[in-house]
Amino acid sequence: MSQLLSDPLPLPDSLRFAGGRDVHISSLTVSYVRGAHTVTPVREFSLYAPASRITALVGRSGSGKTSILSCVAGMLRPASGVIWLGGIEVTRLSGKSLDSYRRGSVGVVHQAYNLIASLSARDNVAVPLSLAGMPRKQALTAAVSQLQDLGLADHVHSRPAELSGGQQQRVAVARALSTNPSVVLADEPTAHLDGSSVDDVCSLLTAMAAQGRTVIVATHDDRLLRVADQIVHLTSG
Repeated sequence: MSQLLSDPLPLPDSLRFAGGRDVHISSLTVSYVRGAHTVTPVREFSLYAPASRITALVGRSGSGKTSILSCVAGMLRPASGVIWLGGIEVTRLSGKSLDSYRRGSVGVVHQAYNLIASLSARDNVAVPLSLAGMPRKQALTAAVSQLQDLGLADHVHSRPAELSGGQQQRVAVARALSTNPSVVLADEPTAHLDGSSVDDVCSLLTAMAAQGRTVIVATHDDRLLRVADQIVHLTSG
């Protein structure tokens, strides 16, 4: 059942030094320079996103949804604030430890899929496994298995242009899950999809949470909210 949050859920004291898959964001501020101006899409934002649950970030363009996801993914460093994944203080990571976090702890499903056009579905899914050091033959075998689990057994050798939008989204999900991440971040995952494909995405998100992962979705699509366990409404800044 969805929970409308006016204040973030408190972080259990035991979690800060424990393992786990919960995400805690405390007083996050994101700023960047655009021309002669400094833009602050996120200011003093806090959130507790528990494992095995779907958290939906809702807000119009410019409200900071993608910036928050990028910070949790370790792809954007905030101006201030702290992010924890279980016992990992994400905002303190750098160098090899940050690379390891990005490759193994977080799976990202991008709005535009970000599939490599020249590669097959199998090869797209195998890329993060190869980057993580898995031998190529093993990575390809694992990629095929992941695609089969998502109903794409007949499309493992298809390139993105040969797939429908819903099928491309499934490949993107398979790639995000390939390294068995603790957290899955989905940025507008239904932006280009019709009704039946939206239902598929809802089922996939629910399945990911049921496997014990923390799922955080940035969306303006009300159709996704029916599967969210908590809904956080954002306003710019």
